[in-house]
Amino acid sequence: MDLFARLRIGKRYAALLIAAAALLTLAACGSNGASNTSAANVPGVSNDTITIGAVLDTTGPLKVICAPILAGDQLYFNKINSAGGINGRKVKLVQVSDDGDSTKTKGAVRQLFEQDNAFALFQVCGSGNANVAETYTNPKGIPMVDPIGGGSKFKDAQGKALPWVWMTQPNYGDEGHVIGYYLTNKQHAKTVGLLYEDDVLGLQQKTTLDEELQKSGAQLVASVGYNAAQTDFTAAVQTLKSKHPDIIVLNGLPGPTAKFIATAASQGYHPSQGYLANYPMADNSWAKVLGSAGEGTYVSGYTSTTSPVGQEYLKATASDPVFSAYKFYGYINSKIFSDALSKAGKNLTRDSLRNALDHDFNNYDTGFGPSLTWTPDQHGGVSDFMFLQIKNSQLTPVSDFIKASQVWP
Repeated sequence: MDLFARLRIGKRYAALLIAAAALLTLAACGSNGASNTSAANVPGVSNDTITIGAVLDTTGPLKVICAPILAGDQLYFNKINSAGGINGRKVKLVQVSDDGDSTKTKGAVRQLFEQDNAFALFQVCGSGNANVAETYTNPKGIPMVDPIGGGSKFKDAQGKALPWVWMTQPNYGDEGHVIGYYLTNKQHAKTVGLLYEDDVLGLQQKTTLDEELQKSGAQLVASVGYNAAQTDFTAAVQTLKSKHPDIIVLNGLPGPTAKFIATAASQGYHPSQGYLANYPMADNSWAKVLGSAGEGTYVSGYTSTTSPVGQEYLKATASDPVFSAYKFYGYINSKIFSDALSKAGKNLTRDSLRNALDHDFNNYDTGFGPSLTWTPDQHGGVSDFMFLQIKNSQLTPVSDFIKASQVWP
């Protein structure tokens, strides 16, 4: 055998030894080695941290809702982190405010993923804001869980689930059907007026409320749309008053709806059966703003503190001066998201999270009342509602949960 042939054999033998050593090293590392490799290649995931982003308005008009939600988020994630985190990793929540302005939302989302290197988007406050965020995250395969707003988009134009968006809360269409059912079958209202935010927030609910009322032999006698920044509701009160509705449904956000009730009270007007507000108003802070003018007002809601999670929350917030449904919302949705991260496994990737969300939440017990089901074809939120009434400036439950699927069609 010549010298060159011997050299070639020697090199091949050395290469085989190197490859064998590498395989033995990987085998020795076991699952920890695989986890480290995964973490090194996944945005926002390190060996000891999961960075998630949130767009919550803490500086603008949605602050009254978003700031306590953020406090609830932080309360739950602090609890998780103090217990060792999720599959050995602590959760780092990076929050950016878009001032409640949807024209600033995309810039806030870009910051989270292009500067802060977030793994997933957890919560964007406001239906329109969430819909802007989705145009950035969905095409990039970035998970977006819990867009805050019942008008948030989770389906495409053909009704197919957006692959990277998962709702937790109900949509306003389902709520419209249940409100209509409650008004006609429990309150026995025959004529209904509606004040609605004239955008994605209110238009869907206007349609479904009207459908349900007609089905039950009642009538939507008048509806008035308003702009979210509107402050003068004098004309709106006069228009609805002129149609003599038994009750007026209030759709939208706490500020404008409170101003409407205050304006009606200043004119000495109160519908015979009062008002029923949709779920963004299901917080005692709204009842406090209304004062005596809001006494007896009904509100739609979908969370219960009588559950184990609710009792756990009440114990953790015993020092809070008043119960905040918004803060409780943040707490329970952080629990849902943490469960999803846990189910996604130690080798966490965006695909493994998507797989967990699509397959491990079948009739999932949220712990606060309604159940939640996600599948590859269904990314909607819960669809159970209960009703509360303001009594002595506090929201008090006055009904059991009602499932949207049981009242429509």
